Amino acid sequence: MHKAAYKIMILTSRFGEGHWMVTQALKGHMERLGMQVIVVDLMAEAHPMMDAMFRFIFMQSQTMSQYGIHYYGWSYYSTRRIERTHPLVRTGFTLGKRKLKQLLLEHRLDGIISTFPYFDVSSVVRQMNKAIPTFTVITDYDLHHRWILSTTDHYYVATVELAEQMMRAGIAPDLVHVSGIPIRDQFDLYSQQYTMQSSMQNEEQVEALFHKYGLHSGLRTTLVMSGGLGAQAISNRFLRLLERIPNHQVVIVCGRNERWETELKEKFRSLSNVHVFGYVSAIHELMLCADAMVTKAGGVTLTEALAMQVPLFIARPQPGQERENARYFARHGAAVVVRQDVELAMRLCEAYNQPALLESMKRSMVSLARPYAAKRIAIDILDAMTSETYPAQSSLRVSQCLDAMVNNATHTSSEDTANAAEN
Repeated sequence: MHKAAYKIMILTSRFGEGHWMVTQALKGHMERLGMQVIVVDLMAEAHPMMDAMFRFIFMQSQTMSQYGIHYYGWSYYSTRRIERTHPLVRTGFTLGKRKLKQLLLEHRLDGIISTFPYFDVSSVVRQMNKAIPTFTVITDYDLHHRWILSTTDHYYVATVELAEQMMRAGIAPDLVHVSGIPIRDQFDLYSQQYTMQSSMQNEEQVEALFHKYGLHSGLRTTLVMSGGLGAQAISNRFLRLLERIPNHQVVIVCGRNERWETELKEKFRSLSNVHVFGYVSAIHELMLCADAMVTKAGGVTLTEALAMQVPLFIARPQPGQERENARYFARHGAAVVVRQDVELAMRLCEAYNQPALLESMKRSMVSLARPYAAKRIAIDILDAMTSETYPAQSSLRVSQCLDAMVNNATHTSSEDTANAAEN
Protein backbone atom coordinates (compact mmCIF):
# COMPACT_ATOMS: atom_id res chain seq x y z
CA MET A 1 0.00 0.00 0.00
CA HIS A 2 1.27 3.46 -0.92
CA LYS A 3 2.25 6.08 1.59
CA ALA A 4 -0.83 8.02 2.74
CA ALA A 5 0.06 11.44 1.37
CA TYR A 6 3.06 12.06 -0.82
CA LYS A 7 3.65 15.78 -1.10
CA ILE A 8 4.40 17.09 -4.60
CA MET A 9 5.28 20.60 -5.72
CA ILE A 10 4.56 21.64 -9.32
CA LEU A 11 6.60 24.58 -10.60
CA THR A 12 4.80 26.32 -13.44
CA SER A 13 4.18 29.69 -15.10
CA ARG A 14 1.38 31.71 -16.68
CA PHE A 15 3.44 32.49 -19.78
CA GLY A 16 0.69 31.27 -22.07
CA GLU A 17 -2.13 29.18 -20.65
CA GLY A 18 -0.71 25.85 -21.77
CA HIS A 19 1.72 25.38 -18.88
CA TRP A 20 -1.03 26.18 -16.37
CA MET A 21 -3.56 23.84 -18.00
CA VAL A 22 -1.07 20.97 -18.00
CA THR A 23 -0.39 21.67 -14.33
CA GLN A 24 -4.08 21.56 -13.41
CA ALA A 25 -4.60 18.30 -15.33
CA LEU A 26 -1.70 16.67 -13.45
CA LYS A 27 -2.82 18.10 -10.12
CA GLY A 28 -6.29 16.59 -10.44
CA HIS A 29 -5.03 13.07 -11.11
CA MET A 30 -2.37 13.21 -8.42
CA GLU A 31 -4.89 14.28 -5.82
CA ARG A 32 -7.13 11.37 -6.82
CA LEU A 33 -4.19 9.08 -6.15
CA GLY A 34 -3.95 10.48 -2.63
CA MET A 35 -1.08 12.89 -3.18
CA GLN A 36 -0.96 16.40 -1.77
CA VAL A 37 -0.11 18.90 -4.51
CA ILE A 38 1.25 22.44 -4.17
CA VAL A 39 1.25 24.60 -7.31
CA VAL A 40 3.80 27.43 -7.47
CA ASP A 41 4.16 30.06 -10.20
CA LEU A 42 7.78 30.47 -9.21
CA MET A 43 8.68 33.53 -11.28
CA ALA A 44 5.54 35.39 -10.19
CA GLU A 45 6.25 34.68 -6.53
CA ALA A 46 10.00 35.27 -6.63
CA HIS A 47 10.14 38.28 -8.96
CA PRO A 48 6.59 39.66 -9.44
CA MET A 49 7.61 42.89 -11.21
CA MET A 50 9.99 41.09 -13.56
CA ASP A 51 7.36 38.43 -14.20
CA ALA A 52 4.78 41.09 -15.11
CA MET A 53 7.28 42.77 -17.44
CA PHE A 54 8.18 39.50 -19.17
CA ARG A 55 4.51 38.61 -19.56
CA PHE A 56 3.81 42.00 -21.14
CA ILE A 57 6.73 41.60 -23.55
CA PHE A 58 5.52 38.11 -24.44
CA MET A 59 1.98 39.34 -25.10
CA GLN A 60 3.26 42.21 -27.23
CA SER A 61 5.40 39.83 -29.26
CA GLN A 62 2.22 38.16 -30.53
CA THR A 63 0.89 41.51 -31.75
CA MET A 64 4.20 42.66 -33.24
CA SER A 65 4.52 39.38 -35.11
CA GLN A 66 1.46 40.37 -37.17
CA TYR A 67 3.55 43.25 -38.53
CA GLY A 68 6.56 41.09 -39.37
CA ILE A 69 8.51 41.86 -36.18
CA HIS A 70 9.26 38.40 -34.79
CA TYR A 71 11.46 39.16 -31.81
CA TYR A 72 10.10 36.23 -29.81
CA GLY A 73 10.76 33.90 -32.73
CA TRP A 74 14.26 35.31 -33.12
CA SER A 75 15.01 34.70 -29.44
CA TYR A 76 13.55 31.18 -29.63
CA TYR A 77 15.60 30.06 -32.61
CA SER A 78 18.79 31.85 -31.59
CA THR A 79 18.78 29.99 -28.25
CA ARG A 80 17.32 26.69 -29.46
CA ARG A 81 20.59 24.79 -28.98
CA ILE A 82 21.86 26.91 -26.10
CA GLU A 83 24.44 25.33 -23.76
CA ARG A 84 24.68 25.43 -19.97
CA THR A 85 27.83 27.57 -20.17
CA HIS A 86 26.08 30.42 -22.02
CA PRO A 87 25.89 33.69 -19.98
CA LEU A 88 22.11 33.83 -20.46
CA VAL A 89 21.77 30.38 -18.92
CA ARG A 90 24.00 31.23 -15.97
CA THR A 91 21.96 34.39 -15.33
CA GLY A 92 18.64 32.60 -15.80
CA PHE A 93 19.66 29.88 -13.37
CA THR A 94 19.80 32.46 -10.57
CA LEU A 95 16.19 33.63 -11.00
CA GLY A 96 13.89 32.15 -8.38
CA LYS A 97 16.58 30.10 -6.65
CA ARG A 98 16.23 31.88 -3.33
CA LYS A 99 12.46 31.42 -3.41
CA LEU A 100 12.82 27.72 -4.23
CA LYS A 101 15.22 27.22 -1.33
CA GLN A 102 12.69 28.90 0.95
CA LEU A 103 9.94 26.58 -0.32
CA LEU A 104 12.15 23.54 0.23
CA LEU A 105 12.64 24.60 3.84
CA GLU A 106 8.91 25.22 4.36
CA HIS A 107 7.67 21.97 2.82
CA ARG A 108 8.77 18.39 3.24
CA LEU A 109 8.49 17.32 -0.38
CA ASP A 110 8.49 13.88 -1.97
CA GLY A 111 8.79 15.15 -5.54
CA ILE A 112 9.09 18.28 -7.70
CA ILE A 113 7.50 18.57 -11.14
CA SER A 114 8.34 21.33 -13.64
CA THR A 115 5.82 22.19 -16.36
CA PHE A 116 7.84 25.26 -17.32
CA PRO A 117 11.57 25.30 -18.19
CA TYR A 118 13.04 26.99 -15.15
CA PHE A 119 16.64 26.71 -13.94
CA ASP A 120 18.37 23.55 -12.75
CA VAL A 121 15.97 22.55 -9.97
CA SER A 122 17.89 19.36 -9.21
CA SER A 123 21.07 21.30 -8.43
CA VAL A 124 19.23 23.38 -5.82
CA VAL A 125 17.85 20.19 -4.27
CA ARG A 126 21.36 18.74 -4.08
CA GLN A 127 22.80 21.95 -2.64
CA MET A 128 20.36 21.62 0.24
CA ASN A 129 21.28 17.95 0.79
CA LYS A 130 17.77 16.75 0.00
CA ALA A 131 16.90 13.54 -1.82
CA ILE A 132 13.85 14.69 -3.79
CA PRO A 133 13.18 13.21 -7.27
CA THR A 134 12.52 15.78 -10.00
CA PHE A 135 10.26 15.44 -13.03
CA THR A 136 9.84 17.61 -16.14
CA VAL A 137 6.74 17.59 -18.37
CA ILE A 138 7.47 19.15 -21.77
CA THR A 139 4.38 20.95 -23.08
CA ASP A 140 5.18 21.25 -26.81
CA TYR A 141 6.01 19.04 -29.79
CA ASP A 142 9.40 20.64 -30.34
CA LEU A 143 12.59 20.44 -28.29
CA HIS A 144 14.18 23.66 -27.09
CA HIS A 145 17.34 23.13 -25.07
CA ARG A 146 16.01 25.23 -22.20
CA TRP A 147 13.99 22.12 -21.27
CA ILE A 148 17.08 19.92 -20.92
CA LEU A 149 19.60 22.30 -19.35
CA SER A 150 18.67 20.98 -15.93
CA THR A 151 19.56 17.53 -14.62
CA THR A 152 16.00 16.31 -14.18
CA ASP A 153 15.53 12.72 -13.02
CA HIS A 154 12.60 12.00 -15.37
CA TYR A 155 11.26 13.68 -18.53
CA TYR A 156 7.76 13.22 -19.98
CA VAL A 157 7.42 14.08 -23.67
CA ALA A 158 4.71 14.17 -26.31
CA THR A 159 6.19 11.92 -28.98
CA VAL A 160 8.81 9.29 -29.75
CA GLU A 161 10.40 11.76 -32.19
CA LEU A 162 10.85 14.26 -29.37
CA ALA A 163 12.37 11.56 -27.17
CA GLU A 164 14.82 10.69 -29.94
CA GLN A 165 15.83 14.36 -30.21
CA MET A 166 16.54 14.39 -26.49
CA MET A 167 18.68 11.28 -26.71
CA ARG A 168 20.66 12.83 -29.56
CA ALA A 169 21.18 15.82 -27.26
CA GLY A 170 22.72 13.51 -24.66
CA ILE A 171 19.79 12.62 -22.39
CA ALA A 172 19.92 9.00 -21.21
CA PRO A 173 17.07 6.86 -22.65
CA ASP A 174 15.99 5.62 -19.20
CA LEU A 175 15.17 9.20 -18.18
CA VAL A 176 12.78 9.84 -21.07
CA HIS A 177 9.14 8.74 -20.96
CA VAL A 178 6.76 9.08 -23.92
CA SER A 179 3.47 10.04 -22.32
CA GLY A 180 1.73 12.58 -24.53
CA ILE A 181 0.79 16.04 -23.27
CA PRO A 182 -1.63 16.17 -20.30
CA ILE A 183 -5.03 17.68 -21.08
CA ARG A 184 -8.33 18.07 -19.24
CA ASP A 185 -10.21 14.87 -18.43
CA GLN A 186 -13.31 15.74 -20.44
CA PHE A 187 -11.41 15.41 -23.72
CA ASP A 188 -10.19 11.89 -23.04
CA LEU A 189 -13.47 10.79 -21.46
CA TYR A 190 -15.64 12.26 -24.20
CA SER A 191 -13.41 10.79 -26.90
CA GLN A 192 -13.54 7.32 -25.32
CA GLN A 193 -17.30 7.49 -24.83
CA TYR A 194 -17.82 8.60 -28.44
CA THR A 195 -15.62 5.74 -29.71
CA MET A 196 -17.44 3.09 -27.64
CA GLN A 197 -20.98 4.16 -28.51
CA SER A 198 -22.94 3.06 -31.57
CA SER A 199 -23.15 5.41 -34.56
CA MET A 200 -26.82 6.06 -33.75
CA GLN A 201 -25.99 7.04 -30.17
CA ASN A 202 -23.25 9.33 -31.44
CA GLU A 203 -25.57 10.99 -33.94
CA GLU A 204 -28.14 11.62 -31.22
CA GLN A 205 -25.48 13.01 -28.90
CA VAL A 206 -24.07 15.37 -31.53
CA GLU A 207 -27.56 16.45 -32.58
CA ALA A 208 -28.27 17.40 -28.96
CA LEU A 209 -25.07 19.47 -28.85
CA PHE A 210 -25.99 21.31 -32.05
CA HIS A 211 -29.32 22.16 -30.43
CA LYS A 212 -27.64 23.21 -27.17
CA TYR A 213 -25.45 25.79 -28.93
CA GLY A 214 -28.06 26.96 -31.44
CA LEU A 215 -26.25 25.48 -34.44
CA HIS A 216 -27.61 23.89 -37.63
CA SER A 217 -26.71 20.20 -37.78
CA GLY A 218 -27.17 20.08 -41.56
CA LEU A 219 -24.31 22.48 -42.30
CA ARG A 220 -20.57 21.99 -42.43
CA THR A 221 -19.13 23.56 -39.28
CA THR A 222 -15.82 25.38 -38.87
CA LEU A 223 -14.76 26.11 -35.30
CA VAL A 224 -12.53 29.18 -35.03
CA MET A 225 -10.57 29.48 -31.79
CA SER A 226 -9.79 33.18 -31.59
CA GLY A 227 -9.62 33.83 -27.85
CA GLY A 228 -6.66 35.25 -25.96
CA LEU A 229 -3.52 35.54 -28.06
CA GLY A 230 -5.32 34.09 -31.05
CA ALA A 231 -7.56 37.12 -31.52
CA GLN A 232 -4.93 39.06 -33.46
CA ALA A 233 -4.19 36.06 -35.69
CA ILE A 234 -7.80 35.73 -36.94
CA SER A 235 -8.47 38.68 -39.23
CA ASN A 236 -11.83 40.19 -40.18
CA ARG A 237 -10.97 39.53 -43.81
CA PHE A 238 -10.63 35.81 -43.16
CA LEU A 239 -13.93 35.65 -41.29
CA ARG A 240 -15.68 37.42 -44.17
CA LEU A 241 -14.24 34.88 -46.62
CA LEU A 242 -15.21 32.00 -44.37
CA GLU A 243 -18.85 32.95 -43.98
CA ARG A 244 -19.28 32.89 -47.77
CA ILE A 245 -18.51 29.17 -48.09
CA PRO A 246 -21.80 27.53 -49.19
CA ASN A 247 -23.72 25.15 -46.88
CA HIS A 248 -21.47 26.15 -44.05
CA GLN A 249 -21.54 27.77 -40.62
CA VAL A 250 -18.78 29.41 -38.62
CA VAL A 251 -18.48 29.09 -34.83
CA ILE A 252 -16.12 31.69 -33.34
CA VAL A 253 -14.94 31.29 -29.75
CA CYS A 254 -13.40 34.45 -28.28
CA GLY A 255 -12.48 33.06 -24.88
CA ARG A 256 -12.24 35.75 -22.22
CA ASN A 257 -11.57 38.51 -24.75
CA GLU A 258 -14.85 40.36 -24.16
CA ARG A 259 -14.00 43.29 -26.44
CA TRP A 260 -13.32 40.94 -29.36
CA GLU A 261 -16.56 39.06 -28.62
CA THR A 262 -18.62 42.27 -28.61
CA GLU A 263 -17.00 43.49 -31.83
CA LEU A 264 -17.66 40.25 -33.69
CA LYS A 265 -21.24 39.89 -32.46
CA GLU A 266 -21.97 43.38 -33.76
CA LYS A 267 -20.20 42.72 -37.06
CA PHE A 268 -21.98 39.43 -37.82
CA ARG A 269 -25.34 39.93 -36.11
CA SER A 270 -27.24 39.86 -39.43
CA LEU A 271 -25.69 36.54 -40.52
CA SER A 272 -27.44 33.36 -39.38
CA ASN A 273 -24.47 31.15 -40.27
CA VAL A 274 -21.96 32.92 -38.00
CA HIS A 275 -22.15 32.16 -34.26
CA VAL A 276 -19.98 34.05 -31.77
CA PHE A 277 -19.28 32.81 -28.24
CA GLY A 278 -17.19 34.10 -25.37
CA TYR A 279 -15.56 31.68 -22.97
CA VAL A 280 -16.89 28.12 -23.37
CA SER A 281 -15.95 25.81 -20.51
CA ALA A 282 -17.09 22.67 -22.36
CA ILE A 283 -15.13 23.48 -25.53
CA HIS A 284 -14.85 19.76 -26.27
CA GLU A 285 -18.56 19.81 -27.10
CA LEU A 286 -18.05 22.38 -29.85
CA MET A 287 -15.08 20.37 -31.13
CA LEU A 288 -17.38 17.36 -31.41
CA CYS A 289 -19.75 19.44 -33.56
CA ALA A 290 -16.96 20.75 -35.79
CA ASP A 291 -15.85 19.35 -39.14
CA ALA A 292 -12.64 21.40 -38.93
CA MET A 293 -10.97 23.78 -36.50
CA VAL A 294 -8.95 26.94 -37.13
CA THR A 295 -6.57 27.67 -34.27
CA LYS A 296 -3.19 28.82 -33.14
CA ALA A 297 -0.65 26.10 -32.56
CA GLY A 298 -0.24 25.87 -28.81
CA GLY A 299 0.79 22.40 -27.65
CA VAL A 300 -2.22 21.91 -25.38
CA THR A 301 -4.81 23.17 -27.87
CA LEU A 302 -3.44 20.87 -30.56
CA THR A 303 -3.47 17.93 -28.15
CA GLU A 304 -7.10 18.63 -27.25
CA ALA A 305 -8.02 18.65 -30.94
CA LEU A 306 -6.07 15.41 -31.33
CA ALA A 307 -8.20 13.77 -28.64
CA MET A 308 -11.42 14.90 -30.34
CA GLN A 309 -10.12 14.05 -33.85
CA VAL A 310 -11.10 17.40 -35.33
CA PRO A 311 -8.98 18.24 -38.42
CA LEU A 312 -6.74 21.26 -37.86
CA PHE A 313 -6.21 24.32 -40.02
CA ILE A 314 -3.50 26.45 -38.47
CA ALA A 315 -3.40 30.10 -39.43
CA ARG A 316 -0.06 31.92 -39.50
CA PRO A 317 1.73 30.10 -36.67
CA GLN A 318 3.97 32.38 -34.63
CA PRO A 319 7.72 31.74 -35.06
CA GLY A 320 8.95 29.62 -32.19
CA GLN A 321 7.36 26.59 -30.58
CA GLU A 322 3.98 27.28 -32.25
CA ARG A 323 5.53 27.12 -35.72
CA GLU A 324 7.36 23.91 -34.81
CA ASN A 325 4.19 22.38 -33.32
CA ALA A 326 2.35 23.22 -36.54
CA ARG A 327 5.10 21.68 -38.65
CA TYR A 328 4.92 18.46 -36.65
CA PHE A 329 1.16 18.12 -37.18
CA ALA A 330 1.40 19.04 -40.87
CA ARG A 331 4.25 16.58 -41.39
CA HIS A 332 2.08 13.78 -40.01
CA GLY A 333 -1.01 14.70 -42.03
CA ALA A 334 -3.09 15.97 -39.10
CA ALA A 335 -3.07 19.67 -39.98
CA VAL A 336 -3.03 22.12 -42.86
CA VAL A 337 -0.78 25.12 -42.22
CA VAL A 338 -1.30 28.36 -44.16
CA ARG A 339 -0.03 31.92 -43.99
CA GLN A 340 -2.61 33.91 -45.96
CA ASP A 341 -6.31 34.50 -45.29
CA VAL A 342 -7.38 33.72 -48.85
CA GLU A 343 -5.39 30.48 -48.85
CA LEU A 344 -6.93 29.42 -45.53
CA ALA A 345 -10.48 29.93 -46.78
CA MET A 346 -9.62 28.13 -50.04
CA ARG A 347 -8.08 25.15 -48.26
CA LEU A 348 -11.13 24.82 -46.02
CA CYS A 349 -13.43 24.98 -49.03
CA GLU A 350 -11.33 22.31 -50.78
CA ALA A 351 -11.49 20.08 -47.72
CA TYR A 352 -15.28 20.35 -47.53
CA ASN A 353 -15.49 19.42 -51.22
CA GLN A 354 -13.20 16.43 -50.63
CA PRO A 355 -14.49 14.53 -47.56
CA ALA A 356 -11.75 11.93 -48.04
CA LEU A 357 -9.17 14.59 -47.09
CA LEU A 358 -10.84 15.26 -43.74
CA GLU A 359 -11.18 11.53 -43.08
CA SER A 360 -7.49 11.05 -43.84
CA MET A 361 -6.61 13.81 -41.37
CA LYS A 362 -8.75 12.14 -38.72
CA ARG A 363 -7.01 8.81 -39.25
CA SER A 364 -3.66 10.54 -38.84
CA MET A 365 -4.87 12.05 -35.58
CA VAL A 366 -5.90 8.64 -34.26
CA SER A 367 -2.38 7.33 -34.86
CA LEU A 368 -0.78 10.37 -33.16
CA ALA A 369 -3.00 10.52 -30.07
CA ARG A 370 -1.72 9.43 -26.66
CA PRO A 371 -4.82 9.52 -24.45
CA TYR A 372 -4.91 9.81 -20.67
CA ALA A 373 -1.46 11.41 -20.48
CA ALA A 374 -2.18 13.17 -17.17
CA LYS A 375 -3.36 9.94 -15.54
CA ARG A 376 -0.45 7.93 -16.93
CA ILE A 377 2.12 10.49 -15.75
CA ALA A 378 0.56 10.71 -12.27
CA ILE A 379 0.69 6.92 -11.89
CA ASP A 380 4.22 6.79 -13.25
CA ILE A 381 5.42 9.45 -10.80
CA LEU A 382 3.80 7.61 -7.90
CA ASP A 383 5.53 4.42 -9.04
CA ALA A 384 8.83 6.28 -9.26
CA MET A 385 8.54 7.21 -5.60
CA THR A 386 7.40 3.79 -4.38
CA SER A 387 8.72 1.01 -6.64
CA GLU A 388 12.17 -0.48 -6.25
CA THR A 389 12.11 -1.77 -9.85
CA TYR A 390 11.30 1.61 -11.41
CA PRO A 391 12.07 2.67 -14.16
CA ALA A 392 12.59 -0.81 -15.64
CA GLN A 393 8.88 -1.58 -15.35
CA SER A 394 7.60 1.80 -16.59
CA SER A 395 5.44 1.40 -19.69
CA LEU A 396 6.23 5.01 -20.67
CA ARG A 397 9.97 4.45 -21.14
CA VAL A 398 11.07 5.47 -24.62
CA SER A 399 12.74 2.10 -25.22
CA GLN A 400 9.43 0.33 -24.59
CA CYS A 401 7.61 2.75 -26.90
CA LEU A 402 10.16 2.14 -29.65
CA ASP A 403 9.81 -1.63 -29.18
CA ALA A 404 6.03 -1.30 -29.42
CA MET A 405 6.34 0.68 -32.66
CA VAL A 406 8.62 -1.97 -34.16
CA ASN A 407 6.27 -4.78 -33.05
CA ASN A 408 3.23 -2.98 -34.48
CA ALA A 409 5.04 -2.37 -37.77
CA THR A 410 6.10 -6.03 -37.94
CA HIS A 411 2.56 -7.19 -37.13
CA THR A 412 1.08 -4.90 -39.80
CA SER A 413 3.65 -6.06 -42.35
CA SER A 414 2.83 -9.72 -41.59
CA GLU A 415 -0.89 -9.08 -41.98
CA ASP A 416 -0.33 -7.30 -45.29
CA THR A 417 1.78 -10.21 -46.55
CA ALA A 418 -0.87 -12.74 -45.48
CA ASN A 419 -3.65 -10.73 -47.12
CA ALA A 420 -1.63 -10.44 -50.33
CA ALA A 421 -1.07 -14.22 -50.35
CA GLU A 422 -4.80 -14.87 -49.89
CA ASN A 423 -5.65 -12.54 -52.74
